[in-house]
Amino acid sequence: MESTITSGLETITSVVSSVWTIMTGNPLVMVFVAASLLGAGIGIIRRLTKGKA
Repeated sequence: MESTITSGLETITSVVSSVWTIMTGNPLVMVFVAASLLGAGIGIIRRLTKGKA
């Protein structure tokens, strides 16, 4: 059972690593990622400061 879990985690780690490498190698994708993170950050800041003087 433990080897199955370990194997699954290794597979997931490998896939995430591959996807991250592909994303960081594509400037257009990185622009979209940065834009979404920036938008999310602005939304969080607005929610935290909303109602405060």
